[in-house]
Amino acid sequence: MGMVHSIFKAVIVTASLLISLVAQAAPPDWIVSNAKMYPVEMYLVGRGAGSTAEEAQNRARGDLATIFEVRVQVLTENTTTVAKSGSKEQVDSQALQQVSAKTDKVISSINIAEIWRDPETKEFHALAVLSRSQAAASLREEIGNLDDGVQRDVNAAKEAGDPLLKIAVLARAMESAIKRDGFQASLKVIDTSGRGIEAPIPQMEVLAQIDDVLLRIKIAPEVAPDDAEHAGAREFSTILKGGLAAAGFLAQGSDKADFVLIGKLTLSDMDQQNNWYWVRGTVEVSLVEKNSGAEKASGRVRGSKTWPIKASARDARTARSRVLIEAEKLLRQELRSAIIGFASGS
Repeated sequence: MGMVHSIFKAVIVTASLLISLVAQAAPPDWIVSNAKMYPVEMYLVGRGAGSTAEEAQNRARGDLATIFEVRVQVLTENTTTVAKSGSKEQVDSQALQQVSAKTDKVISSINIAEIWRDPETKEFHALAVLSRSQAAASLREEIGNLDDGVQRDVNAAKEAGDPLLKIAVLARAMESAIKRDGFQASLKVIDTSGRGIEAPIPQMEVLAQIDDVLLRIKIAPEVAPDDAEHAGAREFSTILKGGLAAAGFLAQGSDKADFVLIGKLTLSDMDQQNNWYWVRGTVEVSLVEKNSGAEKASGRVRGSKTWPIKASARDARTARSRVLIEAEKLLRQELRSAIIGFASGS
């Protein structure tokens, strides 16, 4: 009887071990479906596999980060309007780089929750998780700070008497608004509702205020005096006026202007190389306060900027035409950015 009992006990122990081995061999739920311990309404998850545990973990982190960043990029592109002007594109680039840096900090809190090794293939599998609540709290704080900054700058613009100072503080508000939209995009990924936090002062409202102030700044475009006798001065005068209009300003006569935009086009002598004619030069603009009653600008210089230009063609006449086209294109793209830069002192 004792022997039978011993055999029966051994069978039970053996069966228990087999059940244990089967349990260990069975893949966890997160391999093929959602992880019960990390529900999607509370966590963002990523999965990775590799020949080593470290490789699997790195791939899991990368999987989660990629999903997060791709969705942020798509949302940011949908919520951030890129105006076709140098100023807006430049601000977008700077602001969204800062958003990216903050996003990196958010996803740096990714944790490896579980690791499982397939007993047959010997491959490691890892599950990476990011707490929605922790990440959302960080982003909400950032958004709140930016909303406060936008409100302060918009209020300061209303109080500013100097039109360029208005532009300066509104440009700062615009940068904050763009950054805010980037963080809002991140929050939409984390927030299961997909709504995030609506902006009290939307980016487009700030842009509209900037455009309104620009239209009320009276600027007279003038070609630099020492260029007046140069060939092409008349053509450059037209280019300067066109650039000012593209920047969002209405060109005024000198008697009605608050500022004078002095433009200078300097071209090198024609250079011929391998049957090609090359023209190089610079375009320079300066924004100058116009003294009351003065016909010409004679006040404080608020800012200056110089750009290089060049063009080439098979004949000299076409090369010269092309360099003027380059000057026109440059001013249409960059003059708005330059004048806003003069306002902010950058």
